[in-house]
Amino acid sequence: MAELTTLKLSVVTPDRSILKETAVESLVLPGAMGQFNILPGHTNFITTLSHGVFGYRVNGEWSIAFLRGGFTQVCGGAVTVLAETVEMANELDLARAEAELQTLTAKLKSVKAGSDEYTVLAKGINEAGSRVRAARKKLH
Repeated sequence: MAELTTLKLSVVTPDRSILKETAVESLVLPGAMGQFNILPGHTNFITTLSHGVFGYRVNGEWSIAFLRGGFTQVCGGAVTVLAETVEMANELDLARAEAELQTLTAKLKSVKAGSDEYTVLAKGINEAGSRVRAARKKLH
């Protein structure tokens, strides 16, 4: 049996289809326990996705995006990503993302640790930081 050198990647959100069976060399997705890689020959599985930086490589070049939640399935060399939202790096406004991160960080300083508002703001800061990294085209 021939060794797989690419994966067929499809990425779909409720609003649009971003990729359809595109040959990719590898991809990085945000999981509940952090980022994980998928390479050709990966075992079949299904998992949930968190928010974070998402990237895929074609011809040695990375395309980077911000992804918010969803699921992924790897089956027989095909990867399907069903995401709540995907914003490609070139669609993101870095200045706006940085301003949002600064605003949330400033608000967090005036909120009692452990409160519901603190939890919501901390999650927002984490998400805003991921959006900034995606806008800067950084996987980590």
